[in-house]
Amino acid sequence: MKRILIVMLGVGICAGALADSGSPQLKLESQRLIREAGHECNKVEGVYPSAFGGSLIVICDDSHRYTIKNKDGRYVVGVAE
Repeated sequence: MKRILIVMLGVGICAGALADSGSPQLKLESQRLIREAGHECNKVEGVYPSAFGGSLIVICDDSHRYTIKNKDGRYVVGVAE
């Protein structure tokens, strides 16, 4: 699980222009992290690399946007603006 997110964070900036909505496994892991952080996410619509900062943007339920960042080996979930 951690390897998948680390790879996405590492390659995300370079592959930003070619990004699709994310693999099914990446969506499941992102949803799990978001829920563990106490946020609502019934369905992941897409997982995209952020243009800046080496993070992922996750869109849930067509209305919620979250960021997932790797900070010292721990994943931090925040609400995207």
